[in-house]
Amino acid sequence: MIQTKSKWHQWLTTQLGVTLVIALFCVSASADLTVLSGRSYTTADMVKTKTTLFLDLGSEPTKALVNGIPLTINLNVLLVKESAWPWRITAAEWQYPFRIQYHALLNRYTLLQPVGGEFQAFNSLYETLSSIRQVTLQEQIPTGINQTDPISIQVQLELDRRLLPGPLKLAALFFPSWQLDSGWQQWQVTR
Repeated sequence: MIQTKSKWHQWLTTQLGVTLVIALFCVSASADLTVLSGRSYTTADMVKTKTTLFLDLGSEPTKALVNGIPLTINLNVLLVKESAWPWRITAAEWQYPFRIQYHALLNRYTLLQPVGGEFQAFNSLYETLSSIRQVTLQEQIPTGINQTDPISIQVQLELDRRLLPGPLKLAALFFPSWQLDSGWQQWQVTR
């Protein structure tokens, strides 16, 4: 005897299967890169920026890190000149890469600081990421910016997927757990 399933049963089974697959791919395991706050001001011909960041890599990037794959988190900063037009003019771009690596023999995490280029060693990933929580940057204001020009700073925190090994680079294109990006935050520069 041949049994046939009703169209309703087939449709429901298909919808549940698709929903399950989407749910599995969308799980981000609480990974988060966030620019919590920031403040920028000028001193002479310099712009000084202080930011407070929150970093949580989530399970997949953490597993890769523990298995010997170094990760780089970029702090991208734009100095933007306000204009009367609807668009803004990017006056300067800076990138500060924080390179994190796990050393299994020493059971330590190392962090290469972008400012000063010094290595720091930590006992845990939490300590490593917490050391990046408060960041102070200082850069020269480029020529072409007058003292009276209104300027602002835009800041973004992102996992640099371009530096991952080949097969992982491909996975990072499709899995949300690898697409860590804070989005751009902006504030005025006080003079």
